[in-house]
Formats: sequence, structure tokens, C-alpha cells
Amino acid sequence: MRVRKKDQVKDGEARLNPAVAEELGVSSVLEVVIAGKRKMLLAAKSGDEVPPGEVWASSEDMERAGVADNSIATIRSPQQP
Repeated sequence: MRVRKKDQVKDGEARLNPAVAEELGVSSVLEVVIAGKRKMLLAAKSGDEVPPGEVWASSEDMERAGVADNSIATIRSPQQP
């Protein structure tokens, strides 16, 4: 999926399409993994305005993690240790 910077998303949150959230089993928290190295744990919020192939995150979170806008990422429920 593509991770997009969106200023309307609050810090620490991510928005994704409700159908995608259900398919991935994401309920309250999601993990964004870029190239197997950069990871972000964010509070998951559903929104019909989000296209099915995208996850929206705040600009601040993405900049802190060193993730560029429109990056390809793995989106999943957080992995248990």
C-alpha cells in the first residue's frame, strides 16, 4: 500500500479505508513497515474518504520516521513479541 502525508491527520494516528482495515484485521493500532527497516506504530482510524490502496499518516510522524510521501509500505496489525 502507499503511505501518504496528510496534514489533516493528527500526530500518532493513521487513517485507512474501513474495508481494508477489516480485511487486514486492524482494529485500534496498525504497524507501517517500509523496506523491512523503518517501522511506525500508529492508532488506526477508519475513513471512507481514504482510497483502498492508501494509508494516510501525519506529516510529522512520517518526517520523524524518515518516510517519504507516497512510499510503498507493508500495513499490518502489530506483531506480538
